[in-house]
Amino acid sequence: MKNIDFRARRQAVARQAREQGFDAYLGTRQGSLHYLSGAFMPWRGAVLVTASGECEFIYWAMDASRVRAEGHDMELHEFEFSDFPSLIQQRLAKHGLSAGRIGLDLAHPGAAQVAPGMLTAAEYFELKEHMPQARLENGVDIIDEVMLIKDAAEIERLRHAAQVSDYGFEQGRQQVRPGVTENHVAGAIEQAIRDKGSIWSWAVTGGTEVGSGPRTGFLRGVTQQASDRPIGNNEFVILDLHPMLDLYLADTALPLFLGKPTAEQEKLIACWEETVDTMLASLTPGRAIAECAAMGVKVFEKHGLAEYGLPLFGHGLGTCARTRPFINLRSRDEVRAGMVVALGTHLYRPQLGGMRLEYPVLVTEHGSEPLVSTPAKVHRLA
Repeated sequence: MKNIDFRARRQAVARQAREQGFDAYLGTRQGSLHYLSGAFMPWRGAVLVTASGECEFIYWAMDASRVRAEGHDMELHEFEFSDFPSLIQQRLAKHGLSAGRIGLDLAHPGAAQVAPGMLTAAEYFELKEHMPQARLENGVDIIDEVMLIKDAAEIERLRHAAQVSDYGFEQGRQQVRPGVTENHVAGAIEQAIRDKGSIWSWAVTGGTEVGSGPRTGFLRGVTQQASDRPIGNNEFVILDLHPMLDLYLADTALPLFLGKPTAEQEKLIACWEETVDTMLASLTPGRAIAECAAMGVKVFEKHGLAEYGLPLFGHGLGTCARTRPFINLRSRDEVRAGMVVALGTHLYRPQLGGMRLEYPVLVTEHGSEPLVSTPAKVHRLA
């Protein structure tokens, strides 16, 4: 694997903070911690990058020794109990920033999901109380602008994670048969991706997801945590994988159909597969992301299934999966070469079933390049 220059990353964040008029970026998102430290940091923590280029980390004491050992050139300050905001305040004061303009991880405008690690309301109010002269503002775009375009080392890691998800999907597919439970299939997938080096199934929605039959068709139902339900004949099955390798994520979801679809289910499949093809073709550099989303919506409308298709077509992918670009009608981004996204297509019709695509894709100068080899289609099993 190509080496990552963490010092250069930190300097890029400092430069972005300066360009946006901030005195510092205080990142609490898990993806930001991973991106700037190189260590797995699942507990509460923060990274402070000043506009002048200084960088330090604040982290829970009970996991700090491991993070020091596994991170890259980290100045790390520890806290215990509920001392997190007060230590942040002390470190900002140490840098003379008690009255500065500080960019915080507060929210992604227009996104329903909350990225893991966003600053809590309690932490925000405590910081305001301790630093009444500071300007505490939303600063997610400071880090997102830096993480948006992937370099060669990142693409290599994202490609590897996607290839592991290919392997996991195939091992899960081989387990799908009548009478086998969703949990059994999820377990086979977990073993497969762990054997290939995944250290964590990162999703907050139940890790490896497996849904079957009516559980695939919940209206707008983007989540199916695996259950003890036995898989039956003539029904959809959704496999949704979330491996993490070297802190980089894959997000791969694809549907199967076990048996023979009805005529109505075939219509559903035709709509979903046409939408998938449309979305893959839409990622042309220079095109507005919102326009890409509108193209997908039009296919749902063409098939008379707009009420069952979601106007949400994916999100950015890297050390975080709750990051720009958000592929929806409210996006302010445009397609740019070097982006990596989990391209999505969601179609869920109660009683008939549903299908989900989450598909790691690299945007090149020529359009979309899937990082997985598994075809983006409904995989039919006799």
